[in-house]
Amino acid sequence: MSGNHPLDNSVTGIAERVRSGALSAVAVVERALDAIDRLDQDVRSVVWRDDDAALARAARLDALVADGRDVPPLAGVPMTVKDLFAVAGQPQGRASLAYDDDPAPRSALLVDAAVDAGLVQVGRAAAPELGMTTSGESDRWGVTRNPWDLDRSPGGSSGGSAASVAAGIVPVSLASDGGGSIRVPAAFCGVVGLKPSRGLLPTRVQGWAGGAVEGAITRTVRDSAYVHTHLARDDRHAWTLRGGPAPDLVAALERPTPALRVGLLTEAFDPAIDVDPACAAAARGVADRLRAAGHDVVDVHPSAATAEVMDIYPRTIIPTWLALDPPPRPELLPAHVQRHLAHAAGIDATTYVREVLRFQELARQIVADLFDDLDLLVTPTTATRVPAVGEVRAELLAAGGPTSRTCAVYERTLAFTTVPSVIGSPALSLPTHVDDDGLPLGVQLVGRQRGDGLLLQVGRDLEEQLRWTDRCPSVAPR
Repeated sequence: MSGNHPLDNSVTGIAERVRSGALSAVAVVERALDAIDRLDQDVRSVVWRDDDAALARAARLDALVADGRDVPPLAGVPMTVKDLFAVAGQPQGRASLAYDDDPAPRSALLVDAAVDAGLVQVGRAAAPELGMTTSGESDRWGVTRNPWDLDRSPGGSSGGSAASVAAGIVPVSLASDGGGSIRVPAAFCGVVGLKPSRGLLPTRVQGWAGGAVEGAITRTVRDSAYVHTHLARDDRHAWTLRGGPAPDLVAALERPTPALRVGLLTEAFDPAIDVDPACAAAARGVADRLRAAGHDVVDVHPSAATAEVMDIYPRTIIPTWLALDPPPRPELLPAHVQRHLAHAAGIDATTYVREVLRFQELARQIVADLFDDLDLLVTPTTATRVPAVGEVRAELLAAGGPTSRTCAVYERTLAFTTVPSVIGSPALSLPTHVDDDGLPLGVQLVGRQRGDGLLLQVGRDLEEQLRWTDRCPSVAPR
């Protein structure tokens, strides 16, 4: 994109210029819609749009500026919203042919927070059916491709969100993560993905026994801090109360990073999963940077508890949650999702409760093992380099068992991301390296519960050193 393109700017830059009147929100949204037309024909990150509604929303924000009234902090910043989110009046088919496409009666709380903050939705971002894979394909929407290499996957399940940010269509996308669905595509697409602490952002239901959260994908650490600060709100109706006002993550970036005790983990949380040497080398490279900055870095290893929760989660927790809202046309679900639902039918209530209690017990043990003596954990984001388009989906479709533990590449995508979801810790994927093919390699920082600000401080330090924002994908035509 040209240097004077409004979307070359950050979230903070666009918002500041719109709020000051130096830039029209309508102009920014028009450019975002034009970017979809120009850049997304091959990537296919955006699967639904309502241009008139987006432009009308931008015009209302411009009117606030012109009238001198209060203007929301993220006014005029264009965003995409993952197709699994409910947005009032928009189709809610869960990215699947198995569900009706009726309009959602109300929006997800995070969508409401985004609108209140001034973000302008320019489209719905592609996702696989029910978010049940780490690839970018679905029978409903077809194939979404990686802007760095159109023959590679953008990851999933928030692959459309990550691809729309990486391609420069929008600077932010709302996404969700129940085991890696923000961090995996962020790593594959070379952008920043924060899975926030459980309870940081508003949500009606803590899905997947508390493992699923919502958040946002951005290009920079500062943008991530800015967006999550303005999306967080004190929700007195929440099941899990935060216990204080929403943190100011932007203010945290203004403070120096304290000396930390950092753990380096390059073996998968389940040691049976192989780790690509390039992914492990990227994590070690980040650890070396932190050691040189004065942090105490020690090697850590997975435990029996981490391997066990990685069995319970796909065996019991996820299938049972899927079965709570069965589709009207289950025969149109892909085979791997059908297997999950069939497996859930054999899980009785006693088994489910027993497994959830064990799940919670293990989560407590993992937190104690990791963070009684550590401030921060460094891992690869994934145990695999960016897969080819269709590779993960083909593996899942061909699997014979009820879960996905036998699918090697799929398991490698989740080898480091599932456990932080289970324990509710914040986890930040940073595009710190590239592989021999010039494709992004992500490194994950995992912190203590509600340690989002500390993760972002360390992310800021690494971003200043490694300057990954200077790297841009080709978005080459096929």
